[in-house]
Amino acid sequence: SHGDHTVSDGGVVKQFCGLKLSRAAGIALGQASFSQPTAIQEQAIPLLSRGESAILHAETGSGKTLAYLLPITEALWREEQDGDDEDELHYGMILTPTRELAAQVAGVASVLAPPGSVRLVTHATNLMSDQRYWKERQGGTPNADIAREEDLQMGRTSPRLFVGSAKAIMHSLYGDGKMPASPTRKPLAQELLGRTRWVVLDEVDRILLQGKKTSSRSGSTSPVHEKPAAIVTSAVARRTFGRAQVIAASATVGRTLKREMSRVLGLPPKEWPRVVRGNESVTTNERTESQSHNEEASSGHVGRAVTIPETVKNYVVAVDTSSVGKLLTNAFFVLKALNEGDQKDRRKILMVLTRGCGISTQNAIGALKHFRCQPEPMSLLDVLQSADGADQLIEVHRQVSGSTGVGASTASSYFQQKNDDSVNEDEPTDLDDVRDDDDGDDQTSGYLLVTGEDTVRGLHLDGLDTVVVVGRAHGPDEYTHIAGRTGRAGRPGQVVNVLSESHAAAVRGWEKMLNVEFDVLDMDEVRLLP
Repeated sequence: SHGDHTVSDGGVVKQFCGLKLSRAAGIALGQASFSQPTAIQEQAIPLLSRGESAILHAETGSGKTLAYLLPITEALWREEQDGDDEDELHYGMILTPTRELAAQVAGVASVLAPPGSVRLVTHATNLMSDQRYWKERQGGTPNADIAREEDLQMGRTSPRLFVGSAKAIMHSLYGDGKMPASPTRKPLAQELLGRTRWVVLDEVDRILLQGKKTSSRSGSTSPVHEKPAAIVTSAVARRTFGRAQVIAASATVGRTLKREMSRVLGLPPKEWPRVVRGNESVTTNERTESQSHNEEASSGHVGRAVTIPETVKNYVVAVDTSSVGKLLTNAFFVLKALNEGDQKDRRKILMVLTRGCGISTQNAIGALKHFRCQPEPMSLLDVLQSADGADQLIEVHRQVSGSTGVGASTASSYFQQKNDDSVNEDEPTDLDDVRDDDDGDDQTSGYLLVTGEDTVRGLHLDGLDTVVVVGRAHGPDEYTHIAGRTGRAGRPGQVVNVLSESHAAAVRGWEKMLNVEFDVLDMDEVRLLP
């Protein structure tokens, strides 16, 4: 155990970073063998448990999701046990940039929180209606962690922690301008906002800043262009008189972001929530104005949490990109070379199409199928969204990321389970009978998932060992998020960038900023990669 801070007993973690854990969280953390907290968890959990607002400046794969969830889910358990009146109960909202990331966070939250208290919001819906909630739920397979209708009659909790894209939650509260009325009736929406005790902005730089236009010369942003996350967060801050705890998390924290947080929360100009770093010795990696001209959203300094994991090797393969067809053909040759070496058909590859490469996911998959690419390429979003109901989306996410406990675990991932019908869908599987993969990692079959640059942030894919980036990432920050999909939890990983000579030179110009080296490879060397 780790000091007096983290105590476990018989595989159940009793205390984590000084926070006493409920049995559900203790079992989940024990199963995922999370006895050692990560740096950001050690710094953030004690602070967040005291109700302080904070901006978590942490690299991808650093465990920030757990750092902000545990203090909230434990508070929900305490309210539950104190038998608080329904009138005294509090709500939480977790806003993410995409529905996929929301499903992933909800998957982890539902293992930690009281049964039935977590609700994934995938589209505009009435947040305060339990009846509507159960109708929506019919699509999903019931599972042990998320309460079912009969549980409610037995006095289980109604949803208290809403997880969704900022847009879905905003539209649920206010409608989208096209609806005759907002899905959540106005008085109920106001009550919900006033009783919200926690607001989490995950990937905050993306949901508050990305693509934000400043109107007029004064630099003020006109309300017409307010981002959904800003609207919801400001409303909570106003209705709770600033008492709600606001937690933001991101791998990049710059001056612009702090100012925007200050504005949204209605604080005086130079006040913003305190910035918490996993490793206190890491100060901001400041960059000059001219270097950030290619990151429209960030003016001024960008502090980058030292990000790309050290276990990740970065490579560049310069190819002919004179046409989209040539670029795709060369990308296919790289995939083929990767799958020809010792790792034949075992590699787990994520292919990321950058914004600038001009290739859509569907076109890339069509072309790769035409080349008879093996393993057969699948769209990451299709795999995640093949789920019917919101709960199934959470369940598939758990399987893709292997998070049956929390975070990465040894449970075999979705790609091995998908042909296994031996699990009886009607019986909720208990947390205790997670099936482990006994033959280690070597026997697992590979996969090839394809997605666009904008969907990769924050996703955790189990055992992903290689990321192939087609074209040049939009900027060093984006590259950090893409490369951070692999090499998680100290495992080795590699990123192969397939791009033109001039883009290859530009990417190599990021070495100092990102503190990594890009090795230049030719096709034969790609075959030899471990």
